[in-house]
Amino acid sequence: MGAMNPAPAEFRYDILIEDADGRNLPLESVRDLATARERLPALAAQYPGTRLLLRNRLTSKILAQTEGY
Repeated sequence: MGAMNPAPAEFRYDILIEDADGRNLPLESVRDLATARERLPALAAQYPGTRLLLRNRLTSKILAQTEGY
């Protein structure tokens, strides 16, 4: 079995953009949660009307999302 704790240099969080078909497409990956939470609203401003998701790469759990549509 693989290790549950990634190396400190590995990306742990993904910011995804949800397309019109409901697919989650990778937009950006970051190493720490604080940076991810800062980037989410900044990216949402660049993509108005589009839903963005912040996902934990290890658990695949959605930690935050922006309003879209």
